[in-house]
Amino acid sequence: MLILTPLKYLAWYYLPGVATGQLLSLFYKAYSRILGRPPPAPGTPTYVFHHRMTYLLFSIVYLLCNLYDASVTMDPNYYELLGLPPTADEGMLKTAFRQFARRYHPDRVGAQGEQMFIEVRDAYDSLKSPVKRFAYERFGPEALSWSQCTTLREYVHHGLLQASGFYIVSLCSLIFFSFLNPSSPVSYWRYLMLAFTAVYELLFLLNPSPGIASDTTRSSVLFTDPAVTTHASLFSYLWPNRVAYQHVRFLHKLWLLGCFTLSNVVPVVFPTPSAESHEKWILNEAQRIAGLSTSIARESTPASEGTFPYLGDLPTGPGAKPADEVVALLATELEHLIVETQMRADGGPLRSAVENAIERRKRDAARVGRSAGREGAGGAQGRPWVQPNGSVGGVKERVLGYVRGRSRSLG
Repeated sequence: MLILTPLKYLAWYYLPGVATGQLLSLFYKAYSRILGRPPPAPGTPTYVFHHRMTYLLFSIVYLLCNLYDASVTMDPNYYELLGLPPTADEGMLKTAFRQFARRYHPDRVGAQGEQMFIEVRDAYDSLKSPVKRFAYERFGPEALSWSQCTTLREYVHHGLLQASGFYIVSLCSLIFFSFLNPSSPVSYWRYLMLAFTAVYELLFLLNPSPGIASDTTRSSVLFTDPAVTTHASLFSYLWPNRVAYQHVRFLHKLWLLGCFTLSNVVPVVFPTPSAESHEKWILNEAQRIAGLSTSIARESTPASEGTFPYLGDLPTGPGAKPADEVVALLATELEHLIVETQMRADGGPLRSAVENAIERRKRDAARVGRSAGREGAGGAQGRPWVQPNGSVGGVKERVLGYVRGRSRSLG
């Protein structure tokens, strides 16, 4: 037993990986026969997904097997040896011990039953004392040998000191492993599980005696006051005749198995990306952002170019400033631009009408430009500040200061 227990924990480092390979091989054989498809090649996303899920499934099954073994190999308490519930009173204890003595007395069963009879007799003598019964239920058979303790307070104080040894060793072990692997993704969860284990152990050790009616209001998801006859907790459903020290020992095994499970399952099911894959991910994200920026620029460029195209540098010099008509035209065009932008933002039929009007004006302007090009009209090249737009006589000129106003959308 002392040899098998460490092997069960060490098996976490090689058994899930070996079993996963065998299970995947069997799965892919059935996969090919049933579906008629070749199995995915190693390294492909499908194969990686199947490997992770198989590893996780086997680890869960192996964890449940270890928990079941830890439960069934738990040594029975004195109540279980006498066939009594933990809430039995002194009269029930006396009756049960008499029945046990008649059945298993060494004179009846021989020398092979003498050791068990002596153990149960000592248990009966201890359980008759309320103080020793309280200590036994919380700290186990070892508490009956604490001859230096006589009062309830002394038993609790000595028992808590004994219980703290497990957490001191566990905490030092976690610090050591965290030092060896500071980037482990499960370090935080191991500390958190140890803290919850300590809290639940305190609840067990400090709860009132199960033999006395309790008015405590402390409860939890897993555990309830053992004095309650209607059990509603998970541990009470699983082991209704067990006492606090047995639950504490199971909690210790549960924490240890949880640490082994997390340490082996998390790196496989949720692997940490390598430096190379991280750099590749950064490059892909940068390319994606660059593509989005290019798309946004491509969508916004036609509007800006069609609104205020650049017409060349204006004459500069002392006192050079745009003409009044340039400023007035720019202000008018800005008003048109603000109105049009607001109309587009509002959406609905009005936005569609605005966009249709803009497209129609653009087509008209392009057609007029092509006609002017064919006629060879180039007289405006020497007049960078004005552009004729109408008939001579009542010539309506459009001033072209720093920018050229856009075609009005609404006429």
